[in-house]
Amino acid sequence: MAEGGHAGAPPVRLWVRRIGVYCDEHRKTWLVAAEEASEEGMLRARIQRVQVPLGEALRPSQLPPSRLPHMWQLSQGEQYRDSNSRVWEIEHHLMLGGVEELLLKLVPGD
Repeated sequence: MAEGGHAGAPPVRLWVRRIGVYCDEHRKTWLVAAEEASEEGMLRARIQRVQVPLGEALRPSQLPPSRLPHMWQLSQGEQYRDSNSRVWEIEHHLMLGGVEELLLKLVPGD
């Protein structure tokens, strides 16, 4: 696990605004990048709270295909459920160099 300070409660919801930019329930912006863990073939999402202009929100139909969902919703325990009903485990939620970071790992389906 990465070294860092406590970041408080994670966001309850994250909605896609445009490619790579999500917005939470407090209208804070988060930059998202997908990461493939080659040794496991597992998809991860590195999400950092960074202030960027909100701009115009795109409709899901306007976005290109992506392995990342259009929305994450905080679920039971240390997990999120996405708009495709997949479960993502919170690997960490920390302050790193003054930036709030959330690292999610897609839980393999049954």
